[in-house]
Amino acid sequence: MKAFRKMELSERSVLICELPRKSFSCWFGTLSVEKNEPEPPATYETAIVACGFGKFHYMLLLGLIPMCAAQLFSSGSVGLALPSAQCDLQLEDFQKGALNGATYLGNLMSGLVWGGVSDVFGRRNIIVLCFLADFLVSLACGFATSYEVLLVLKVLAGVIIAGPNSVLFAYLAEVNDNEHRSMSIMMNGMGFAFAQILQPVLAYFLLPLTFRLELVPGVMELTSWRVFFLACAVPSLVSGLMFIALPESPKFLMSKGRHEDALRAFERIYATNTGCDPATYPIKSLDICVAPILDGKKPNSLQRAVAQFSPLFRKPFLARMLLLVALQVNIMICINSLRLWTPQLFAMLEQFEVGSWQGKPEASNTCQMISAVLDRPVDSAFDVYLRSVLVGAVGTTSFVFTGWASKRFGNRPLMLGSFPLAMVTSVGMLWAVDSDMFTGLLAVFTPLTAVGLTSLSAILVDLFPTSLRGVSVSVALICGRAASLSGNLILPVLLNISCDALFIFITVCLAVCSVLVWFVPKKKDVDL
Repeated sequence: MKAFRKMELSERSVLICELPRKSFSCWFGTLSVEKNEPEPPATYETAIVACGFGKFHYMLLLGLIPMCAAQLFSSGSVGLALPSAQCDLQLEDFQKGALNGATYLGNLMSGLVWGGVSDVFGRRNIIVLCFLADFLVSLACGFATSYEVLLVLKVLAGVIIAGPNSVLFAYLAEVNDNEHRSMSIMMNGMGFAFAQILQPVLAYFLLPLTFRLELVPGVMELTSWRVFFLACAVPSLVSGLMFIALPESPKFLMSKGRHEDALRAFERIYATNTGCDPATYPIKSLDICVAPILDGKKPNSLQRAVAQFSPLFRKPFLARMLLLVALQVNIMICINSLRLWTPQLFAMLEQFEVGSWQGKPEASNTCQMISAVLDRPVDSAFDVYLRSVLVGAVGTTSFVFTGWASKRFGNRPLMLGSFPLAMVTSVGMLWAVDSDMFTGLLAVFTPLTAVGLTSLSAILVDLFPTSLRGVSVSVALICGRAASLSGNLILPVLLNISCDALFIFITVCLAVCSVLVWFVPKKKDVDL
């Protein structure tokens, strides 16, 4: 192999490309290189492998906590605040469902746009812009004076946060090598699991408080649920500022033909990981003979949009896209419809157990307890948010092992196991005899469905090339969000008509996922 020579690195011999100098000093030792003739241009995979896996990736994975929190807080804040805010805003059941689904309506309106825009202007720029804009809108939600104002603001928040929702997956995939790519996507799921603890913890300490501070006489009072909305805006600010310090995706830059910028991005990742001078990065030229994503001159052109999306509707991508969309739709209905209504369900079960009204009926399962208090005012209590914290904590614990399991067994086997188990658990929730049993089953159901969704996300980025990754993720997510919106509007209707139908519906969706996952390809056949 004429273009390579041995390099001694901490008593290990590896093959690298030619370096312009014979030795360099790094924090872990000395690099000794034997000079040779010019190397051929490196492919993306060769260049990202040469960056190693280290401090840059650890900092990025740590940063996933506020990033995932910002995304989850945007959709989850209303569900937790409803028991406290329903009296101030005079909310009916359908209005509660509309507020829960408002973020997903915004996602639905803009999801496809962000995927295409990120393929034109870059992953990093879109992520920074969206997080900072979401911070401002989330602050405004804390000062909403009516149901209509809050509904509009949550739709706008959904439009904005759809950007990071779809683009972050692509960024994670493109700053990791093939060995660590799936693991990093799984760690993104772990970030969401941590966020599922953080938001109920905030709710636990803030929402049960009873203070009222008059801000605008006769118009607005500062109450606990408003403070909760303001606190939920902080992760968006932290995430936006954090991403300003990160480099653009080198794979995106290569796809745009920006050779020097891509090389500088690789050098930054390499220097952060190793502690070496960026000049010691072993790759000196890149193979940029790949199809550019878009030239960026007319990003709103219908012709360019058609050219960008049309490959998804042709072989070999059409069958994969339809399969993954079907899985995304069914699992998102299960996760988001139930997740956003969990505090309300907890409050109803708590109300039944502590209630002492005349004629209180006997109840032997979850739906009988919920039906008994459905028409009664529901009060928030510390126990409601404590149960949400416990459910989130169990979900986080499960994700500690998910990254390892993904690397050891693969994402497809994880879905083969998680979907059927979640289906069994959903049946158990219907027949829970008290709130403690319901909480325990939900604590099992939540991580199982989350592991399945995260595994699906990892497979999604593996099955499409860079030029289609942004739009393919957006298509899958937009369909999932449409399902989430529909589920949140249907759920209050099902509760009033037949509570049993709600859990049966979720069980059927999981059964569909359990069957469809068998058709997911075992190995990716697309070279990133």
